[in-house]
Amino acid sequence: MFPKLSLIAFTLFAVVSGQQVGTQTAENHPALPWQKCTTAGCTTQSAGAVVLDSNWRWLHTTSGYTNCYTGNTFD
Repeated sequence: MFPKLSLIAFTLFAVVSGQQVGTQTAENHPALPWQKCTTAGCTTQSAGAVVLDSNWRWLHTTSGYTNCYTGNTFD
């Protein structure tokens, strides 16, 4: 039982210690208002936001960050 418990504890420790505090600019979701239309018309205005594709997301390390997309393919 002890080796199994140790393995779980060390795995949890590795996952937790792998997390770092972010120091880059926070992700921004551009606003995209939209309306719900019915047969009576389009009267309900709602606020929404756009999330960009993965080609605009960055891979972060403790020493900086890099884009994972070049041209039309992933690196």
